[in-house]
Amino acid sequence: MGIGIDLGGTAIKGGIVNHRGVIQEERRVKTQSQMGYDRVVSDLAALINELVQLSPEETTVGIGIPGILSGDGSTVVSCPNLNWKNKALKQDLEAVLALEVLLVNDATAACIAEAAFGSTRGRTSSVLLTLGTGVGGGVIINDRIISGAHGVASEAGHMIMEENFYDCNCGKNGCLETFASATALIRYCQKQLDEGVESELKKDDTYDAKRIFDAAKAGDGLALAAVNRLAKYLGWAISNINDLIDPGIFVIGGGLSEAGAFLLNRIQASAKSCLTYPQYAMPEIVLATFRNEAGLIGAANLRQFI
Repeated sequence: MGIGIDLGGTAIKGGIVNHRGVIQEERRVKTQSQMGYDRVVSDLAALINELVQLSPEETTVGIGIPGILSGDGSTVVSCPNLNWKNKALKQDLEAVLALEVLLVNDATAACIAEAAFGSTRGRTSSVLLTLGTGVGGGVIINDRIISGAHGVASEAGHMIMEENFYDCNCGKNGCLETFASATALIRYCQKQLDEGVESELKKDDTYDAKRIFDAAKAGDGLALAAVNRLAKYLGWAISNINDLIDPGIFVIGGGLSEAGAFLLNRIQASAKSCLTYPQYAMPEIVLATFRNEAGLIGAANLRQFI
């Protein structure tokens, strides 16, 4: 039994998760980051206390953070969604709670959920890539999460692939997430439309990644080229990671994973085409089991992976 918290830019979700990965109780409060760090800490503490009272047994608390943590997992070094820098969240929460609090990056929390109860269950090593507005990553090796000496390991979205036509929000050019995210998909299509490429997408005043995938499935040339481009770079990234740590299995999560086999088959083909040892070191590449609840479930089970 564990308590998991998913700290987001608009909402804080908390839940009691049982030993089978099922959320028994769930609560949600608005993230009032505009009122400052202390207010968010107060709201977190109140939510955790409520869940502790509802829990039938002694429990641990894990919090998924949409940002970078210090190497020892105690400090939120950077959390752009909340405008936090160098906040001692673990210490500040434990000062008002009568229990230990563990912090983890939210993509790593999702990786834990898959390893504990989802698509990578039973595998000692795995890598998760979350495809949404950006690209997140989580790595588990020998049943232990990898955070690195400075807490910035698993930042797969900021692997440099090659020069791109726009810069990443991190300030670099060529990051994976500028090729393989929902944002990347939309920006690539818009650039091609602006340059005169014909597409059904031109009829839409605005369109999102789902619209692009739907158009690609219907045979639209530009949309299909955009999806193939995204899958190509994901395959490159997977092959690079695989050659470095050979995890055996990769899981694709986040909103874009809802495209299912249409996207997955392309990623698998791209990865296989550039692996160094495809004949005997071809990893499994699968879709995630969990969606919006992944961070909460993973955070609740953090202790068994540290």
